Amino acid sequence: MRVRDKFRHAWLIPALLIAVLVIPAWAESARFTVDSKGAVLDSLTGLMWQKTDSYHDGIKGMNWYQALEYVDGKNSENFGGYNDWRLPTLEELKKIWDAKRPVESKDGDPIGLPEVFTSGGSYYLWTGTERNLDNAWYFGLGQREDYWNLKDLGDLDQGVKMVRKAR
Repeated sequence: MRVRDKFRHAWLIPALLIAVLVIPAWAESARFTVDSKGAVLDSLTGLMWQKTDSYHDGIKGMNWYQALEYVDGKNSENFGGYNDWRLPTLEELKKIWDAKRPVESKDGDPIGLPEVFTSGGSYYLWTGTERNLDNAWYFGLGQREDYWNLKDLGDLDQGVKMVRKAR
């Protein structure tokens, strides 16, 4: 075997490394963008997310009914120029979560949100997904945990990250 034949495909290894390391980061930044009013747009799902959450507004935890009141209050303020914000479904929260993402909770725990979201928020987020008349689901961002709780309990410092259809 000639030396030239031995190194003919040597460029493949660096190219593959670039593809594996750079393309996922680029794809993530292309999927999630921040609009001029601070909301996060998800081009994959067509949803617009609140960049922060209720914890950033100084609300240290709430029950499900208070979460609905928080959304109503933000809608009456025309938050981000819109008045159709809502609680996300459990499935919508699962679609933006990834264990490798670096955003941290208020306690410094990794919570699996894309970098465009603001760190320092709630670990547990209420959803609009009801289990029955007395219970609703919330999502644990740290380990992709989905739990239900009594709607009138906010015992785990649950917060709200609002969502709306962008299109």
